[in-house]
Amino acid sequence: MKIKDKLILNMALALILTILSEALVLLVISSLTHISFLLIVPSLFIFWLFQWIISPYVAGRGGYEVFPYDPQYGWLNQMVKDIAEESKIKPPRVFLIDAPYPNAFAYGNSISGMRVGITLPLLNILNEDELRAVIAHEVGHIKHRDIEIGLTIGLIPTALGYISNLLITFGYMALLFAIDEVEFLFALVALIIGSAIFVITLTLQLFVLWFNRLRESYADYNSFLILGESSKALVTALAKIELYMQNVRLDPFTGIIVTAPPIKVQERDPILLVEKWLRTKVSVFTDILSTHPHPARRAQMIYKLIYSS
Repeated sequence: MKIKDKLILNMALALILTILSEALVLLVISSLTHISFLLIVPSLFIFWLFQWIISPYVAGRGGYEVFPYDPQYGWLNQMVKDIAEESKIKPPRVFLIDAPYPNAFAYGNSISGMRVGITLPLLNILNEDELRAVIAHEVGHIKHRDIEIGLTIGLIPTALGYISNLLITFGYMALLFAIDEVEFLFALVALIIGSAIFVITLTLQLFVLWFNRLRESYADYNSFLILGESSKALVTALAKIELYMQNVRLDPFTGIIVTAPPIKVQERDPILLVEKWLRTKVSVFTDILSTHPHPARRAQMIYKLIYSS
C-alpha cells in the first residue's frame, strides 16, 4: 500500500473512532445529567464559534504582518505565495512572530484570513531550502483544512477539560474552607466528579492526538508533493529545531504547539541527528501523548516517499 493511501486510511479510522468515542461520552453525560442533546449541541456550537473567532488573535499575538513590499522580509511573503500557488490554494497572510524559539504554524479563519506564522529564530537557523520545506508543511495544513478540523474534533475534550479543572479547583478550595460534614462531602463529590471527567478527557484526547499526528504526517506529505527530493530539507530543518530547543524551556500551560516538540538528543550536528533518526526504530508509545509524530517517524516517511517515487 502506498504511503499516501495508508495515511488516508489511518486518518479515516482515527476520525471514526474519535467521533464514536466523543458521541458515546456525550450520550452518557446526557443520560446521567438528564440534559437534552437539544441543549448540549447548541452549547458546544457556541463554544466552537467563540474559539474559531478568537483563535487567530490568540495564536498570532505578538506578531506583525509581512507585506510583499516589506524591504526586509518581502521575500518571505513571496516564498509563501509561491508555495501556496503550487499547492493550489489562496496565498495565506504572513506574520512574523516575536518568540524565543524556532516555530512555524498555520492558523486563522475565513473572517481573519488564513495565516502562516513564522518566528524570528526560525529564520535565523534555517537556510532557504529548509524554510521552504517547513512553509510547504504549514501550507499543507491550510490546504487540508486542519485548523477547522482540529478545532472541531478537539472541542469536546477541551470543554470537558475546562469543566474538570473547574470542579477540581472548586473541590480543593471547598475542602480547605469546609466547616462541617456536609460541606466536606460536597467538596469531596466535586473532586471525585472532576477527577472522573479528567480521566474521560484524557482518554478522548488520546484519540484526538492520534488523529492530529496523522494530519501532521499528511502535511509533511504536502511538503514532499511540492518539493519532491528537496523535501529532505524538512528533515534537516526538524533536526536544527530540535537542537535549538535543547536550551529552551516551554511552559506547558501556555498551550503553545511547536513544529518539532522538544525531545532529548545527544548529537550536536543536525546531519548526525538525521542519520540517527533514519536508523531509529520508534515505539508506538513514544509519541502517544504528542501532537506531532516523533521526528524519526517523520524523517523515515519523507525518505521513503523520496526513494520510492
